Amino acid sequence: MNLINKKGLLLICLTLFLIVLGLTWVCVVITIFLLLYTAGFHFVSLIKKKLLREILKYIFLLTFLLSIVISIKLLAFDIYRIPSSSMENMFYRNDVIIVNKLKYGPKLPDSPFQIPLANMFFYMRKDARSRINEQWWEPDRLDGSTKIKQGDVFVFSLDLSRNFFVVKRCVGLPGDLLTIRNGEIYTNTKLFIEPGSIKKNFEFKVKNIKRLYKLMDSLDIYIGLSGNRQTSNYGNATFSKDELKLVKRSNCIDLIQKNKKKFDIPSEELIKTTHSNWTLDNMGPLIIPQKNMVIKLNSDNLMLYGKIIKLFEKNIIVNKEGNYFINNKRVFTYRFKQNYYFMMGDNRHESMDSRFWGFLPETNIVGKVQCVLFSNKER
Repeated sequence: MNLINKKGLLLICLTLFLIVLGLTWVCVVITIFLLLYTAGFHFVSLIKKKLLREILKYIFLLTFLLSIVISIKLLAFDIYRIPSSSMENMFYRNDVIIVNKLKYGPKLPDSPFQIPLANMFFYMRKDARSRINEQWWEPDRLDGSTKIKQGDVFVFSLDLSRNFFVVKRCVGLPGDLLTIRNGEIYTNTKLFIEPGSIKKNFEFKVKNIKRLYKLMDSLDIYIGLSGNRQTSNYGNATFSKDELKLVKRSNCIDLIQKNKKKFDIPSEELIKTTHSNWTLDNMGPLIIPQKNMVIKLNSDNLMLYGKIIKLFEKNIIVNKEGNYFINNKRVFTYRFKQNYYFMMGDNRHESMDSRFWGFLPETNIVGKVQCVLFSNKER
């Protein structure tokens, strides 16, 4: 089999593989680049002056390679830095991660400012800079190779301008009935089996202070003690499930239980309904909005869903003595335009997540975390 036949066979196999994954658009992009490459070199070769031909060849190659890099960044893979400690022990602050956009499908830019290099021309224009945080056209998303599943960890933006990116774990899918009871997550009455990296704060009685400190030093865990270091009988610390098992086996603490005081957050800071007394550890039941899901407009639903209806679905809601108007039209129900997700950090005591700011719209999702490129964990 000659080299040309081998390349052809390889290209056919790659095409079939991408089609099976549901990434037909990738085949189209690759074909476009191959045609551009062939056409570009053909036209450059027609230039008779050798010096000019060589200069244009290198310019074309540089432009072609930059286009490939930008396309990979926009459509396939990108690099992000972890901004906080909310995902410890899975990720640590300032870890550098690679995000796979092919999993859920890449979100296409809705503004020229989101296109690397090309955005420089718009930054130089004053009239364009005044619209830097606006959507220039309707957002769209290409097909991905898989759907979002409960437990997936992915990067998303919190604001409309998509300048601030965070990473959390998805604990609730569109249409799910979600409840948090004593720190445990239930979706559709079924317990969500959390991974061992989930961290929660616990109170305990100290049995052997020396052994406890030795173990905490080896695990690099800070412990808070009541009283002084030598005589304290009670303490608290944040453990993951795996760390908690190790601590229990060491037989240096006793009477361990979740620290409810750590979750004593003012209710004004949390999502809520008119009469709910929700806390970080006990919340719901609540329904996560799904595309085309219809809700009745009342005071409870307005408190729970009003933010996303206004901010992400771009409506103006007015309540006039119990009568609801959306975009100056009186309505009794509302139909959601897109899917939403409920996100939480693995480090449950140090995470600003959906328990505070509410539901995540599908349009703000960037991609699934593929791997850690550089870890900032202190060893």
